Amino acid sequence: MLVVRVLIAFVLLKNTHGTSRDRPNIVVLMSDAFDGRLTFSPGNKVVRLPYINYIRETGALFLNSYTNSPICCPSRAAMWSGRFVHLTQAWNNYKCLDSNATTWMDHLGKSGYHTHSMGKLDYTSGHHSVSNRVEAWTRDVPFLLRQEGRPVTDLVGDTSTKRVMTKDWNVTDAAVQWIRHTAASLAQSFALYVGLNLPHPYPTDSLGPAAGGSTFRTSPYWLNKVSYDQVSVPKWLRLEDMHPVDYYSTFTKNCSGHFTEEEVRNIRAFYYAMCAETDSMLGEVTAALRDTGLLNGTVVLFTSDHGDLAMEHRQFYKMSMFEGSSHVPLLMMGPGVKAGFEISLPVSLVDIYPTVLDLAGVPQPGGLSGHSLMSLVSGVSAQSAEPHPGWVLSEYHGCNANASMYMLRIGEWKYITYADGLTVPPQLFNLSADESELRNVASHFPHVCQDLDKVLRTLVDYPSVSEAVHRYNKQQFLEWKQSLGDGYSQTIANLRWHVDWQKDAQTYERVIEEWLLELD
Repeated sequence: MLVVRVLIAFVLLKNTHGTSRDRPNIVVLMSDAFDGRLTFSPGNKVVRLPYINYIRETGALFLNSYTNSPICCPSRAAMWSGRFVHLTQAWNNYKCLDSNATTWMDHLGKSGYHTHSMGKLDYTSGHHSVSNRVEAWTRDVPFLLRQEGRPVTDLVGDTSTKRVMTKDWNVTDAAVQWIRHTAASLAQSFALYVGLNLPHPYPTDSLGPAAGGSTFRTSPYWLNKVSYDQVSVPKWLRLEDMHPVDYYSTFTKNCSGHFTEEEVRNIRAFYYAMCAETDSMLGEVTAALRDTGLLNGTVVLFTSDHGDLAMEHRQFYKMSMFEGSSHVPLLMMGPGVKAGFEISLPVSLVDIYPTVLDLAGVPQPGGLSGHSLMSLVSGVSAQSAEPHPGWVLSEYHGCNANASMYMLRIGEWKYITYADGLTVPPQLFNLSADESELRNVASHFPHVCQDLDKVLRTLVDYPSVSEAVHRYNKQQFLEWKQSLGDGYSQTIANLRWHVDWQKDAQTYERVIEEWLLELD
């Protein structure tokens, strides 16, 4: 352990060069599906993440940072736009921002920053698979179909295999080269965004081209970074005791069958190993900043679009307000950021937009949902800045959940309500007393639910939003169906749910037709 600390200190702290730029450089590295709880104890004891730990020790760590929507595209749309999902109408992985939407990077560029983005962006409309969007549109149809491959593990290479996720390593290499050959020679400050896909599970090739990402893949090299004896097997509620939306998610993610403890522990261990590989990529980018003399003049921010349940609550993937899915990492280091600082106030991804503009001294545009975090990470209150309200709003409208969901996190409470707030029971968790979120105490604290619901309704008229999504889903599905003509039956039968669908295709088509007849 001492040797590791010495190496990290040598690699990252040796920075004798300054910067002539008037404003700080800004580097944002965003991964995919990284559980934020791994960035602090006890989560960081299960896997070695030296570069995340370095940022935590030399910068600021947010202990309660959340996604504004636990799925890739809507989450990133919130981060890039600085606006809540219901304001951008980023309903699913297919419906997000327009390609000409103004992002915080656009503002930085107009203010004189040299800007560059590379890797996974994934915040504009029109992407992801047909299966993904059709499953979101038909989530109100009264049938249960498995939409994912059963989660599995895949060990590749040997103890010297460091580059498992080749695409992400190529992005990392490109970022390092850009820093060394372009950023180092710039006269003005720069802003760099690096988007990674890890630790998102890989597609399961054996299930065909429509398969979702259900393979947790790593090598012995990264698996050796995991303390296997620290990998827990989470407790599960009985299927009959699950909340109806959680049951739907579990079934459609193909997790309702039997799993051995060894299977569950291995899935979690492989996921943590994938996080370790992600951490190493962060280290490469940070080392390039150090080597070029740019580190002291650069604010580095690490975050993710959402987490991964990794078999908590009998699920993998995201699409849930449980902590494993909604709690994301958020760490910052650099000029103006207090070292070794931990902030417990709940924050979310929409806060990144005003934060980077604050760093750059760029005026804030109107209509933003977030608040600058600079006064929190510096420890100095700014009288001109609006204080952070201390609550987080997250919402979800996509596949693998058969109702729109809305989460308000404030203090020790997490309140989750669904659809119109009446037809589906709410959930209430006390995170101080129930970190595993196994005890829904909504019926025990009705006054708390009422109070939190009042707050939530001041932020979003969620029954109206749910109805708008419901109408959108039907209209989009009908347009898609009509566009296929005679090819509709074959196409819908061979989407990601094809194993279940083809057992009784006529019945499922009939149920969809009955659902469409309800279209206003």
